[in-house]
Amino acid sequence: MKRTISILFAAAASLLIAVNANAQTDSQLFNHLSVGATLGVDGIGLQVAAPATPFLQVRVGYATHTGGAPGTGSFGTHTMDNGHPVNLDGLPITAWSYKGGNGELFVDGFFGPEEKFRITAGMFINNGRFLSLKGDMRESMAPEDYATVMTKGGVRFSTDAQGYGYGDAITWKVLPYIGIGTGRAVNLETTKKLVFTFDLGVAFTGGLNIQTYDFSSGTKVPSPVTSAATIDESGEMQDQGAIDALSGIPLLPVLKFGLFYKIF
Repeated sequence: MKRTISILFAAAASLLIAVNANAQTDSQLFNHLSVGATLGVDGIGLQVAAPATPFLQVRVGYATHTGGAPGTGSFGTHTMDNGHPVNLDGLPITAWSYKGGNGELFVDGFFGPEEKFRITAGMFINNGRFLSLKGDMRESMAPEDYATVMTKGGVRFSTDAQGYGYGDAITWKVLPYIGIGTGRAVNLETTKKLVFTFDLGVAFTGGLNIQTYDFSSGTKVPSPVTSAATIDESGEMQDQGAIDALSGIPLLPVLKFGLFYKIF
């Protein structure tokens, strides 16, 4: 993620240099600059924007969620590989969406020099972890059972040495984006400094791949979860389960608001 942030800072710096070099001309190519705060499904963020032509503008930004969301989950009773039972109902869980943040690169297309409605294409750049879960299993098992494997449906899972379990929903690290919106982050009217923007679209995730982790060897070994389907005694599949449903989601809805200030 540090590499992603460095790339984005380099892109933002290049944009600033281009803006500075062209600010004294009237070519509309990076001759204005706006800075904005954003709020959306990807968290709180910051963007810089500049026009490429009277019909195009470029936005570079970064957004992150401020912290994890606490909750509980119920996963039933299981038997560990050492024969000890463990009850995972009412398990305290903390969830993060894109822990580490999202880099953003957008190109906005307008239908006229002063048109506010736009079509946007771009990408989100992240560490590929759409959803990260941390479960506190210290009340569910004895300390001597920490890092003991539970095997179910071919999936190996264990807590770490401190009694915490982990899971992730994995996507592509670069998510193509397409959407619509209103508002020009860089208003070409010199008298108007503040601009409100709205984005609505979808990011292409490539589907969500669910995985848990096994710490029994002393290292963090991922274990893919391919299905949570329920099978009855005759071998008939009764339902696909939440894991199957999540794995088939190729799109992530995006909703984003912004407030931009035109510096020049």
